[in-house]
Amino acid sequence: MTQSTLRQVLTIFETAATPLSMPQIARQLEVSPVQLEAMIQHWVRKGKIRENKALTECGSCGRGSACPFVLELPRSYELVTDATFMPLNVVGLTCGHKSAPEKKDS
Repeated sequence: MTQSTLRQVLTIFETAATPLSMPQIARQLEVSPVQLEAMIQHWVRKGKIRENKALTECGSCGRGSACPFVLELPRSYELVTDATFMPLNVVGLTCGHKSAPEKKDS
């Protein structure tokens, strides 16, 4: 018996060693990105997979995500397991950018 495409999406996540991107999965299943998005959102609502948010944040200038050197990476998803059940992955990297020191009036 063959699996439904919806179930194949979950199977891909169950066998993946790393987070997956939507284009990778869409090509593998030969479905459109719109169809895949709907299937992924079904499994997200069920708590089986989650979006892996990778966002760098400047730790040196104090502007956080408002720093012009902040980079948001493409969306990817991962299977929710006991080992991955923690706050969404956020990678904090220092960009080396430092804001100019404030001038004090004498």
